[in-house]
Amino acid sequence: MLRGYIYFSAMTLDGKPARFYFRGGNLALDFVNTVGNRLSQTELRDYFQTPDDLLRWAKEAGLSLTNKDARAAITARDVRRAIAFRESLYRLFVRQVEDKPGAPEDLRHLNEALMKQRSRMHLTRQSGSYQWRSEPTSHIDSLLEQVAESAAHFLTSPELARLKVCENEDCGWLFLDRSRNLPRRWCSMEDCGNRAKARRHYERLKQR
Repeated sequence: MLRGYIYFSAMTLDGKPARFYFRGGNLALDFVNTVGNRLSQTELRDYFQTPDDLLRWAKEAGLSLTNKDARAAITARDVRRAIAFRESLYRLFVRQVEDKPGAPEDLRHLNEALMKQRSRMHLTRQSGSYQWRSEPTSHIDSLLEQVAESAAHFLTSPELARLKVCENEDCGWLFLDRSRNLPRRWCSMEDCGNRAKARRHYERLKQR
């Protein structure tokens, strides 16, 4: 977990699991956006609290796991591993937005996941053509390696120039600005954008 922050439950007030949002425009960005109010010192919420949270995110993100009995194969230790990987990706992406090189240890973390996945790849011939196949692996490796592949593809693509951080002072979510002339400022106009508008309106009223 991130040091220096207060963590709140990923449950909603009625006891239901918190909703995941997929607003980043990229699988790896959606993965790092599983922390609500990331920049807040008092209301940060990590949505990866349990193995079920991680599995639910993977299912909603459309990831494929190695077999149907995924629930029994993800442990609390795997959740901590996923959080550590998520935070290393977040730091890489934020440094990119700041036009700074990522820390060597964060890049190494990503490369290790990529090498682990690619070391299991091999060519097979079937029905007259060659195809890449991957040896089976654990659920947590499968999940993190799919995120790693998405991150690597994004970091080496022209779309990297469209990466932004939400301008809400507490949010910190990352997103791809695919709008013309890149005017987008918020991860979501419905949430952070509307809160910013309401704040500006309140400040104007105070000044009258």
